Amino acid sequence: MSWDVFIMRFPSEAEAIDEISEDWEPPSLGAGRDVRGVLADVLPGIEYSQNGWGDYEGPGFSISIPVNEADDAPVAGVGLFIHGDSEAAAHAALALADALKARAFDTGSGDFLTADCAQSAFDAWRAYRDRVLDQRGP
Repeated sequence: MSWDVFIMRFPSEAEAIDEISEDWEPPSLGAGRDVRGVLADVLPGIEYSQNGWGDYEGPGFSISIPVNEADDAPVAGVGLFIHGDSEAAAHAALALADALKARAFDTGSGDFLTADCAQSAFDAWRAYRDRVLDQRGP
């Protein structure tokens, strides 16, 4: 079970996802090669498979990030599939959004992540994950 965060250049004036017009077209984060370069700068040691999935092992967490666009193709958004228990995961999500000059959206809560709420959003996901896993039993 992963904490899923989506990064795009969402309109800065939108305080909620439902405030974004249905005909809105997201600006590109950059070409595939450039986006992968930014990810490598923020997440040193990220490794990409041939299918374009980037995998990063951080201190107490991991992130899988599919960026399978060609080197020169525009990338509209990046999904982060985060596993683990470390509070560093929330900081990594914000650092990636900042480096891509974009905003992070928590798909579980339906809210944009900010420095003020990222940790509590991660904690809420972690509590949900633990409840689900406890219900499943051994």
